[in-house]
Amino acid sequence: MKKIIMPTLLVLITTILIAVLPTEAEGAIYEDTVRLHILANSDSKEDQKIKLMLRDEILAKYGKSLSVFESVGEAESELSSKLDEIKAFSDQKLLEFGYNLCTEVTLTREWYDTRNYEDFSLPCGYYTSLRIIIGEGGGQNWWCVMFPPLCLDASTSSAKYTAEEEILISKKYNVKFKILELISEITR
Repeated sequence: MKKIIMPTLLVLITTILIAVLPTEAEGAIYEDTVRLHILANSDSKEDQKIKLMLRDEILAKYGKSLSVFESVGEAESELSSKLDEIKAFSDQKLLEFGYNLCTEVTLTREWYDTRNYEDFSLPCGYYTSLRIIIGEGGGQNWWCVMFPPLCLDASTSSAKYTAEEEILISKKYNVKFKILELISEITR
């Protein structure tokens, strides 16, 4: 009987540790990340083009300004204080592009599925998002990590990665993210 209980207990404890330990490290990603999430008016090619044009304008105007902040709280405060300005800027850019569409701009918490990239993965979960809805918002979406500023082209920055960026781009978390994804899906 001892031969069965001890290995079973060891497997159970190991499974619990594997499931719980990465959750704390990955939890920091949820709390220390702000995503930019833009939803197109529709799925038409024209509306998708508008979405990408607005994305470029938003990142050019607001993307680099977040890099001066040391904490996600500071970045969120900055974005929160500029929501009306970002909306006015977005609406103006759409007019300049020749489109009579309005935007809705919010800073909110949203669910995101796991996203795998060549150099890093982001686990599924709830993240703070600067969400910009163009028109009806019925089209495909586009998102990136706005803080820490990973949306910007890596060639524009020669600085070394911060601790938060290292967590985001570390390949060693890929397996652990799958575990967290399964747990998150069960508890969702």
